[in-house]
This record gives sequence, C-alpha cells and structure tokens, in this order.
Amino acid sequence: MTMRRVKRMAAWVGAIVMMTGSAGAAWAQIPSAGIDDFKAPPDPRWGAITAADVEAAYRLIRDNHPGATPEIGDPAFRRALEAAHAQAQARAHEATSYQGYAATLNAFANGLGDKHIWSRPTLLPNLVRWPGMVVSKRGERWVITDTDEANHSMMGAALTACDGIPVAEFARRNLGGYRAVWRIGAQQIQAAPWLLIDEENPFIARPKACDFETAGGARTMTLDWLRAKRVDLLPRLQKAVGAGAAGFGLRKVGDGYWIAMEDLDAPGKAVAVQVAAEAAALRAAPFVVLDLRGNGGGSSLIGREVAAALFGKSNVEARLGSLTDTPCGGGDGTWRASAGNIANLEFLLELLGEQNGPEFRKIIGDLIVQAKAAHAKGQPFSGPTHCDRPPAPAKASGQPDGMKGRLIVLTDNKCFSSCLVVVDDFRSLGAYQVGQATDAATRYSEVREIYLPSGYSMFSTLQAVQVDADPDIGPFEPALAYDGDIADTAALERWVTGVAVRQAGPARP
Repeated sequence: MTMRRVKRMAAWVGAIVMMTGSAGAAWAQIPSAGIDDFKAPPDPRWGAITAADVEAAYRLIRDNHPGATPEIGDPAFRRALEAAHAQAQARAHEATSYQGYAATLNAFANGLGDKHIWSRPTLLPNLVRWPGMVVSKRGERWVITDTDEANHSMMGAALTACDGIPVAEFARRNLGGYRAVWRIGAQQIQAAPWLLIDEENPFIARPKACDFETAGGARTMTLDWLRAKRVDLLPRLQKAVGAGAAGFGLRKVGDGYWIAMEDLDAPGKAVAVQVAAEAAALRAAPFVVLDLRGNGGGSSLIGREVAAALFGKSNVEARLGSLTDTPCGGGDGTWRASAGNIANLEFLLELLGEQNGPEFRKIIGDLIVQAKAAHAKGQPFSGPTHCDRPPAPAKASGQPDGMKGRLIVLTDNKCFSSCLVVVDDFRSLGAYQVGQATDAATRYSEVREIYLPSGYSMFSTLQAVQVDADPDIGPFEPALAYDGDIADTAALERWVTGVAVRQAGPARP
C-alpha cells in the first residue's frame, strides 16, 4: 500500500470519528431499535490493511523476542505465537472495519500470554454503545456497580447470564483474548467493566437480553443499547475496576508507618530516599505497611533500596542474593542480538545517556558491545541462555533481622511488571501480603514498540530474558484478602491497622 493511500485512509477514518462525535451528548438518547442505521458500511480495504499489519507484528515478535528462538527452550511460547498468527491471518480476511482491524491486532497480542506484548491503537472511535450499566468483577460475582439514571434500580444486581450463556463463559468469549489473558484473575477484574460496552467488535455478539439476581429476585432484562462518548465512559469504567491509588510518601499511621509507592519511577525513588532517611524509626515501629496499590512497575531496584533501609543490605542479600554477583550475570538480562534490538539500544543510549549518568551509559554501552559481537558471529544472544543455579537455600521463616515489627505489603490487581518483582522479593523477606491478587508476567523483559505499516497501531515486543528467573512471575495471592473498596484509603487504613496487623502476627513466629 502506498503512503498516499494510507494517508487518505487515515483522513477518511478521522472524518468518521469527527462526524460521529459532532452531535455530542444527544447521541446517548438513540435507542437500540435504529442504532445499526449509523454503522459504517463494510469496507473491503480493511482486510488488506489488517493482513499487512498482522504480518509486521508477527515478524517483530519472531525476529526479536527471545522466546521465539529454539535456544531459549520455550516451545509453549513458539506454539502460542504460531497459533495466534494463524488466527489473526484468518480474522484479517474477515475485517471490513476499523473495529475489526483493532480486534484482530488485540487478539494477536493477547494470544501470546504476556501483557507486556500489546497492540496500542493510534486512534479510537469516539462513540461506543452501552445499556446504561457497568459491570465489576467481585470475587466470582459479576456485579452492577454503576448505572445511568434510568437503570439506577439495578445497582448491586448480580449479572448471571446473557442470551442464555452463563456469565463466566460469556465473559470469557467476549473479553478473553481481546482485553485480557484470561487465565490471570487480575486481568479478568481489569477487563470486567467492558463486558457491557459495545465497541463493534465483529467477532463477538452483542447480547440482546441478560439475567440478573436482584434484591427482589431473578430478573431478565432486554438491553437497550445507547450511544455514549468513550471519553465520558472511561472514568466510570476505570473506577469500576476496583483498584486503588497509593500516591506517594511516608506517613505515620497509628503506631506504625505507611509507605505509599504508586510507581517505581522517579516519584517512587523519592519515597525510597524518605524511607532511608527515617530507617531507624521504621525499624523500631510495631508495623510498616508498603502500599503498592496502582503500581504498574518501573525499576525493581527501588524496592531493593526500601528493603535495605528496613532490614539492612547484608540481611537482604543473604535472603535474596546479590544483584551483581550472581551465577548467571547481572540484572540486565540476556538480550536477543537482533538488528532491531541493537538499534533500539543505540537509540536509548543517545536519547537517555546524558540525563541518566555514567552508570546507565556503561550498562547500555556494554550491552551494545555484547549484542553486536554476538550478532557479528551469527549468535542469537548477547550472553548465556540457560543458568545452572545452585540449589536454593532453605527459606528462613519470618522476616530477617533488622525490623522490630511486622512488614505488610498491600497490593491490588494493578500490580504488574517490576511491581511483581518487588512483591516477590518482600514475600521472600517474610512480608505479609494483604489486599488483592496481583497481575502476572513472565521472565521476558525490556519492552519496545514500533508503528505498524498502516500507522493505525503500535505493537510491542520484549527483547531480553532473565535466564535465572522462573518462567512466570505471579500472580501473587494475598495471605489476607480485602473485600471492601480498595480505593477507599481511609477505610483501608482502619482495616490494615486493625484486622491485618493482628492477623499478620509477630515478625518472627
């Protein structure tokens, strides 16, 4: 496809988005009876666009992802890649709309089983449809937690089936693969609010009627699908996920301390500095809470800094091992020495080298040298692909020396990426996990993404592998689950300082 044609296509799609959005909130009043009159007609051009982008995404993973090579010994990933590719090719031939294009790329990414691999659309239709109700997943129940004014009586009702299909199976069909890796419970929770949102995915069926359990008994409702602006619904959908936002800082709570660390980037680093400055007081406190609600990752080294402040560096290394002196190399992983990954390393060095200082420049510089040397020799990786680790020492019970009181780690379903590493570390240090189960990831690391040929989406791959890590990282289930609103910090503090601290018991049983 020529660039001129791509630009014409982008302008055409943009015009549709603008025109469908121009009527504003009045669209929300259009009932389902005439709603299909406003669907764009099928356009066969989308099949070729989708097929070309599927092939580009496949080549990105095949040629750059460590798991796609036989040297890593991950046949399950290679099978998943080929299966997802074949399915995406079949769907591409059926795509006649932007929505079909987006669904195909999303399903391809989710089929690889790692949320670090994604399709990121560069445009989204302005309008979606909803029946005036939003669903949340609470345990095994699918509950209405938000409605428009007309459906307010349905608040708190449990959704049990749609079009005769039990809700668990209905959700798996309509959300699994398109919005979540379905085997991971946290991702089911994150995707749940989209269950009754119609984005015109042509590969799933919009339900006509659903069954509910209400305070007054069982009820079957015919759904009236209304148009709404995506931007207006997004805050409601995000709230319905039921995750928290820790914020940042160190504060006194009751007799103990509360460390709020919503990410592991610069703001989280500042909190780690605070923790180090107050280490003596925290070590003497009867309990310390590390609040990781909303934490999607960053650098797990920040978590190590917090651990060293609380327990002492030598105690932490005795339990977790050194980050630099390991039998399988340092924490930067073994990189797949592809031309694309090497070019990305060179780009990172040029873009971020000055602002991140000499240590960063040395790490990236050394990786470039290693990867280039391997590439020149026809070797697929910059270093070893397997690690013969010595037998792990028996885990000690309780926390290591350093803290008088109990360390409690608070998580929600948003904990992902480096947050998972931090949770794993602190659990190994004897911390007591409370809250919600975390998300999950794999031992593959170092994300980069590219524009696909059409320009309508970006697609990501992973570039390195932690050869001494377990294949899967998480999900981590809390020792004590919290069933309330985990976003309500005041209520959560009362529960933690009362119930959770008592349940956690002493630092050394």
